Amino acid sequence: MFRNFLVRSAKSKDLHINLETLINLRWIAILGQIFTIAIVKYYIQFNFPFLICFFLVSISFILNVFLEFKKTTYQTVNNFYATLNIFFDLTQLAGLIFLTGGLENPFSILFIVPTTVAVTYLNRFSSRLIMLSSIIFCTVLAFYHYPLPSNDNTIIILPSYYVFGLWTSVTVGIVFLGNYAYQLGRDNRKRSTALAKLENDLSKEQVVSSVGNLAAAAVHELGTPLATINLIAEDLRNKFKEDKMLKEDVNLLFEQVKRCSDILKKIGSQNNRDSFIEHISFENLINEIIFSIDSANEKKIEVLSESNYKNFKINRKIEIVYALRNLIQNAIKFSKDKIEIKITQDKSITQINISDDGNGFAQDIISDLGQPYLSSVSTSKNKKGMGLGIFISKNLLERTKAKVFFANNSSLGGAQIRIFWKNSYLQNL
Repeated sequence: MFRNFLVRSAKSKDLHINLETLINLRWIAILGQIFTIAIVKYYIQFNFPFLICFFLVSISFILNVFLEFKKTTYQTVNNFYATLNIFFDLTQLAGLIFLTGGLENPFSILFIVPTTVAVTYLNRFSSRLIMLSSIIFCTVLAFYHYPLPSNDNTIIILPSYYVFGLWTSVTVGIVFLGNYAYQLGRDNRKRSTALAKLENDLSKEQVVSSVGNLAAAAVHELGTPLATINLIAEDLRNKFKEDKMLKEDVNLLFEQVKRCSDILKKIGSQNNRDSFIEHISFENLINEIIFSIDSANEKKIEVLSESNYKNFKINRKIEIVYALRNLIQNAIKFSKDKIEIKITQDKSITQINISDDGNGFAQDIISDLGQPYLSSVSTSKNKKGMGLGIFISKNLLERTKAKVFFANNSSLGGAQIRIFWKNSYLQNL
C-alpha cells in the first residue's frame, strides 16, 4: 500500500501546498492542546497521563519549530510530504485521545479536522487515505483506550450503544464533511487552473503587442540617424565619384543604408496596419474573427448590424478579441448549419447576440454556465471541454465591464449568448 501511495504521489508533482499553511494549522492545534491539558490538569484537577500527553504535544512542537526554519528554503511542499505532515497530526491526535478516554472523550470530534484539511489540499488518493486512517483510529479507540479522566480515579464506563452512537457520529462527520470539503477544494483547484491558463494566454498576447510597440519605437528612433547617414553617404558618393577605390566603398555604404531604410519602412507599414486595427468597429472586428477561423466557411454565418452609430469604434482589447473568437468558434462547432451574430447599438448600450441552430445548452448546466469544467449527463463526447472555454470568455468579457447571459430561446432554436456593454465603458477601454 505504501508503494502504491508513493507512485500516486509521484503523479501529483504539480500539486504543491504552502508549507506556512501547514505550520500555522499545527500551531493552532498545539496551542489548543496545551490549553486543554493545562485546564484539565490544574483547574479541573482530573487524573490522567499528563506527562505522556505533554510529551506528545512536545514532539509536535519540536517538529513545527524545525519546519519554521525550513520554510525559508522550502516555501511549498508536494503532495507526498503534505500527506506525511497531516498523517503525523492525525496520529498525534489519536495518541492524545487514546490517553484521555478514547472515543468517549468529547474532543474525539476533532478527528474531523485532519480529514477536512487533507481533502482541501491533497489529491484524491491521499485524501481517501487520511479519511480511512481517521475511521480506523476511531474504531480502534472505541474499544482500546485509557479510562476517561476523573478527579477521584473513578472509572467511567459508558453504555455500549452510546459509544456506538459516538463512533457513528464521528464517522459520518468525517465522511460527510470530508466529501463536502473535497468538492469545494476541487472546484477551487479547477478555477485556479483555468485562471492560470487564461493568464498564460493573455500574457502571450501581451508579449506580441509589446513586440509591436518596440518595433514602432525602433522605427521612430532609428529614422532620424538613418536619414542623416543617408545624406552623408549621398554627399560622399558625389564627392568621390571620380575615385574608383572609394567610389565602390561609398556605393556599398549607400546600398546598405537604403536597405536599412527599406526594412524600417516595412516595419513601419506593418505597425501602421496594427494601429489601424487597434481602433475598430464591432462589425469589422467580428468579420475579421470569422475570417480567421478555418471552419467558418463550412457553415452559414450571418452578421447583422443594427447600429445608429456606424462610426462608433473601440480600442482593440485582447480580452474582447479572445473572448468573442472563443464564443463564435463554439457557435460554429455546435451549430448544425447556421450562425447569426447581431450587433445592436444605441446612444448608451452596445449589445452582441451570438445565436446558432444547434441543440442549445444542456438544461442541467445552463444555470451554471461560466463555471470551469462543466459536464452534462446529456453532453456527447464532441462537446467535452466546453465549460472551460465559456468560463474563460465570460471572465475576459467581465474584465471589460460586460454583462454576459446564456439562454436557449434564440429564434434559430439553439443556444444564444447575449453580451452587453455601456458605451461609456467601451470608450474608456
